[in-house]
Amino acid sequence: MKKILIILRAYSWPASVVPVILGSVVAHNTGAFSWADFILILLAAIFVHSGANLANTYFDFKNGVDKPGLSDDRALVDGLITPAAALRLTVALFAAGAAIGLYLSVTHRLPLMLVLGAAGFLLAWFYTAGGVSYKYRAIGDLGIFFAFGPLMVTGTALIQTGKILPEALWTSVPVGLLITAVLHANNMRDINSDLDSGIKTLAGLLGPERSRTFYRALLFTPYALAITLGLWPAVFVAVSLPLALKLEAISAGGDFRHLVRETAKFVTVFGLLFSVGLWI
Repeated sequence: MKKILIILRAYSWPASVVPVILGSVVAHNTGAFSWADFILILLAAIFVHSGANLANTYFDFKNGVDKPGLSDDRALVDGLITPAAALRLTVALFAAGAAIGLYLSVTHRLPLMLVLGAAGFLLAWFYTAGGVSYKYRAIGDLGIFFAFGPLMVTGTALIQTGKILPEALWTSVPVGLLITAVLHANNMRDINSDLDSGIKTLAGLLGPERSRTFYRALLFTPYALAITLGLWPAVFVAVSLPLALKLEAISAGGDFRHLVRETAKFVTVFGLLFSVGLWI
């Protein structure tokens, strides 16, 4: 089980769990919520997210980005899974997520959900695949923001309510920024190895100092946005501020390997507090 969790990068799952919870809370506040839908959406999100992680692992390894001694992603460089098996598992995870999405779209009569789902799959697959590989072109941060922010939160609310809710779109922004911070921390850690591999990331273009500034903006802007959503969301997320300050200190100290996983944990804390505040 531990090997599977490493291969799928389970530490990053808060990035798919929190948006589903948030979208469900927004739907609940409009009077529409189903536990069955929530569980199916959550499973689909984790399947697709895990498939995207594994696809990223496969193509980074194939393209010579992940190398022994340099990569934090150990699945292929340490031989925990073969490249062929990784690709098969990627396809299986995407297929499982797509099957759930198709079922929900048909049973809820939501053709628009197929469009959002297709957009999510394209963002997941072409992150490092094919001639697009937008991660290597310094727009990975933007793709991750849209995939785990607006698409996932509004898509969850759409399934629950049958409508695109403007409040779901606005609510998705703080969490989308924090999930982008996880990726940006990862890219700050890999600035030198990415440059050596000829990869362009936003962190690489900004350089170490400006990357830290951008990370701080991703980390603290959500607090300002929470204020626009009412008293209770602002009060509840304020509880997490000491953790945010700790992350800022880790970033300033340059311990980026630690920063990636701690930022992923922070997404969970902020996201749950934010959701409770919205629910109240």
